Amino acid sequence: MTKPFIIPLLFFINSACAQTNTELKPGDTLKYSPRSDKPAWIAVQSGDANLAVSLFINGKKIKEQDDSRGIKSVERLYFSPEKGRKYELRIWAKSYLEKSKPVQVSIVESKNIQVLKDQFTPDQFVEDLHIFHSIRDKANSGLYVYRSKKQIDSIYQQAELEAQNCKTIFDFYKVIAKLTGFEGSCHNYTDLPNHASYYLTQKPEYLPVTLKNIDGRLLQDSKEVAVPLGAEVLSINGIPAKEMISRFSQYYFSDGFSAPYKETTGFERGMLDKFYIEFGTHKNYKISYRWNGKINEISLPGISLDNAKKLQESRHSLFFDKKLLSEKYSFTKEGEGMYRLSVRGFDFATSKDDPAYKKFSIFLDQMINTLEKENVKNLIVDLRGNTGGTGALYEKVFSYLAPRPFRDSHYAYTNFNEVPMEEKLIITPLFLSNGVTDKKGLNTYLKDLYPKDVQGKYYWADDKNPSILPNEKTFKGQLYLLVDQRVASAASHLASLIKSYTNAVVIGKETVGGYYEHNGHLPLVYELPNTGIQTGFSIVHVIQDAQNLPDQKKGQGVIPHVEVHQTDQEFLEQTDVYLKKVGELQKPSKV
Repeated sequence: MTKPFIIPLLFFINSACAQTNTELKPGDTLKYSPRSDKPAWIAVQSGDANLAVSLFINGKKIKEQDDSRGIKSVERLYFSPEKGRKYELRIWAKSYLEKSKPVQVSIVESKNIQVLKDQFTPDQFVEDLHIFHSIRDKANSGLYVYRSKKQIDSIYQQAELEAQNCKTIFDFYKVIAKLTGFEGSCHNYTDLPNHASYYLTQKPEYLPVTLKNIDGRLLQDSKEVAVPLGAEVLSINGIPAKEMISRFSQYYFSDGFSAPYKETTGFERGMLDKFYIEFGTHKNYKISYRWNGKINEISLPGISLDNAKKLQESRHSLFFDKKLLSEKYSFTKEGEGMYRLSVRGFDFATSKDDPAYKKFSIFLDQMINTLEKENVKNLIVDLRGNTGGTGALYEKVFSYLAPRPFRDSHYAYTNFNEVPMEEKLIITPLFLSNGVTDKKGLNTYLKDLYPKDVQGKYYWADDKNPSILPNEKTFKGQLYLLVDQRVASAASHLASLIKSYTNAVVIGKETVGGYYEHNGHLPLVYELPNTGIQTGFSIVHVIQDAQNLPDQKKGQGVIPHVEVHQTDQEFLEQTDVYLKKVGELQKPSKV
């Protein structure tokens, strides 16, 4: 029989309907049947692990949730039962501290919930800042790639002054998010222990419009709201659009100094949390906008968080993105003598032994045979929206395009092959899926991959970085490479090889992933002991197999030869301006 225990909940429960305390062993799944026969909130929490939950109705899973990533975080969902249906909650440990064993779980059903109210002292914020600095100094091989030690020391001195004046976890999160972005890696990660919306008001005080950053202009992105679809929003509550873009961008990270991703992605991914961390929630929103050449102003009441979610999930621009990202990869004919290979991610196979890798290889063989059979002269490689994944997949793609042998990198190294500060280390789902359950297993893995110690740097083993030969058949016609600001990691690595060694005309936006180098391969995540904020980064610094090019400077993503821009009308019509640009380049010039 499980012994009851007491766990300090991070929020106040109003009118608790039921509370259950139990134990969860590593690798097990806890099943729980809700007790309430009326609508209620279910909150699940552990002091020792980050929990994930899924809701089943009559044995069928209808929802899976891991909104909060911290070890002491809360997962909460609204439960509205119907007669005649059987409900079941399944709970498992998604990640845990390296030292953790079986964990204690609290499940609370209540009619209402209040916002999370964490209380911290300035000394606790400063202590977490010092630990944050130590973690990155000891474990992050990318810390001094784009910044000097003098620059890093200076920004941390300023951060300590700011930490001493922090009042809330949001204040402190802003401080270390700025530090995280300053380093310059798109694999960097720093986030709150609980989803930001859990700290925010439950009142109708959320922005009643959605926004899309188009080349530095904020366009209203929702139909059937008071501000016209496509209107340029100039300011909200007196904050100019340029300031919103700048302040919002500090929560998103890129390799080196690349800016397009940081400046655009918040309006697509952060409008339900980070927007309100930075700008707060309000009862009313005073919106200034330009429409049909005239500047208008309107005051609109805030809306509920649920309605804000619905607005964000139905925004106008999302239709194009859903269509674009609907398939992981495809091969389509785009006109006479023109085909397009689209690859939207490299996360559909884990290695060369994965059956999905073999299926992809057959697909690429069929592609090259079609190109050869039809004597196709033009091939578009479309990587838009591709945030990366497995290196073996991008290498496979390039083998069909490469004019010469290539390697993943000139060399790659980490600062250690025994993990430092393991008491703060989080055992993540990535580790668990590879059979690594503790620091001992991780150290064994590191020593195998990075055995060579040269002046305090541990280099990638030569047998892990072989020379890769081009495929027996390669495409020898004209290439067009489509990239946008979301292209990262393995995808930007592929883009750098294509730009470096082929005749490709690169079209689009600067990638978030670097051209010459990046930190990648293996991410580690640590948790700060007081606030529970998690921070992570990829520990391996990779010098990519890319040539020096005059239009590529250190710290840049892959720079396109031809930039694309979208007009207001093209935004309204959801025109694919990338393919349009390829068509324009195909047209013979007039004499």
